[in-house]
Amino acid sequence: MGGVLRAALICGMGIQILLGLAWLINNVGGLQNFQESNLLLSGESAAYDFHSGILYRAMAALMASHLWVLYGIQLAAAIVSAYWLISCFFYKENKTLQVICALAITAIPQAMQCHLAVLPWSLGTSLLLGETALWRRAWNLRGRTGGEDASQWAAERLAAVMMLGWLLLLLILPVYTWFALPMLWGILWQSGRGRRRAGRRVCALTAGALLLCVITVNCGWNPAHWNRKLAADALSRTGWPHFQYIYEGFPQDLHDEIGLVTARDVSAYADGVERALIPKLEEMHGTGETTALLWKLAGICLRDNLRTGVKNIVWDMAAYHATPPILSMQLKGRAYDSYSGINYEQMRSRAPLLTKYYVAYGGRWWWMMLALAVAARFFGGRRRGLSGGKESGCEGGEMCAMDRTGRGIRARARGFLHCWFPILAGAEWMILYFVLGGSGIMDYKKTLWVTILWYVAALCISAGEEGSGKWQL
Repeated sequence: MGGVLRAALICGMGIQILLGLAWLINNVGGLQNFQESNLLLSGESAAYDFHSGILYRAMAALMASHLWVLYGIQLAAAIVSAYWLISCFFYKENKTLQVICALAITAIPQAMQCHLAVLPWSLGTSLLLGETALWRRAWNLRGRTGGEDASQWAAERLAAVMMLGWLLLLLILPVYTWFALPMLWGILWQSGRGRRRAGRRVCALTAGALLLCVITVNCGWNPAHWNRKLAADALSRTGWPHFQYIYEGFPQDLHDEIGLVTARDVSAYADGVERALIPKLEEMHGTGETTALLWKLAGICLRDNLRTGVKNIVWDMAAYHATPPILSMQLKGRAYDSYSGINYEQMRSRAPLLTKYYVAYGGRWWWMMLALAVAARFFGGRRRGLSGGKESGCEGGEMCAMDRTGRGIRARARGFLHCWFPILAGAEWMILYFVLGGSGIMDYKKTLWVTILWYVAALCISAGEEGSGKWQL
């Protein structure tokens, strides 16, 4: 039964690959009209305007007249990184199966949209997947034969390669370097294991230098700039979309200064605080006093809009954790407003009917994939438990299997946490970062890494112990 369910899992991935290929053929010659894409192609985007790093800005400017080359680079990077990651978990499987899994990950609708867009999210996600694969390979070195020195040297080489990938990520999509830090710190700590205190001290200093590098590249050196960004995000998070109605209860001086037109703009646009409110306040009060006013307004909105604010945060967290099914709800008008509608309109511009079925299948397949994986694991584990009990001479193989599982559950839980904690910490950090960035701006393009990890998790569940055995189809 487990083999049949795994075969169904592969068939489902095949359908997703075919739909993705059809969408690719229809869109490879086009341009999705995102604001950041237009600025990148015109060379007008600055470091702090959007998320693109200096290297991606240069690539977009150089390939503006040959976008198919940029799309080809992004697709190739996506396939290679997905294959590399899959091979870390299923290194005993046949190559054909690994290629199918890698193509299925590349053909996720939300990911395919980014692969064929002039945006840094595709290459940034590919680099994050590469960092994940390096971390997993370093973990796989534990317990292997070949000598402690050889294993230590291999871990150090992986740490060096991971450092180079992290620096490249800094040039492509600087904000993603935050979320790779837990894995990078983990591999640095592992490479210093077994050495004296000096090695650990070097690892700690390196980690501190990396953190300082991320802060300066993403935030700059000016604490006032950080305070302004936090204040604007807090007001956006607490005030949208009811700022216009809360505005009626503002102190009279702020009420008169802001005006009804500006209040309506703040409510109408998810980025209305940055677009309409801040320029008007700065014109009247200057930079320093404007930041204080933003915090004051955020406090008022939090008091008067607490229930809606909490509801929006919960929806954003759910949408970033499980994008495909929540996106299906959003497109049917059953969830809440976000950037998903804009993304979908851009995605369907060249192939509306195909995009409709492609995205709908992606949402349903997310649920079905997880259900098939859990069912395959259940039937496969039950079969192994029964056969193991008979071979050991036990009456009732299930009870023997339960006893063995009970004895090893602590060790397996500890191993799971050690292996997956840096990955999960980075993923949760990513979600929290974008959730706190403002209300109404949920954008699934930014968290492709989290979506892809769900597919990897489903494959791991269906195969039993990660990479330890072959799928019996």
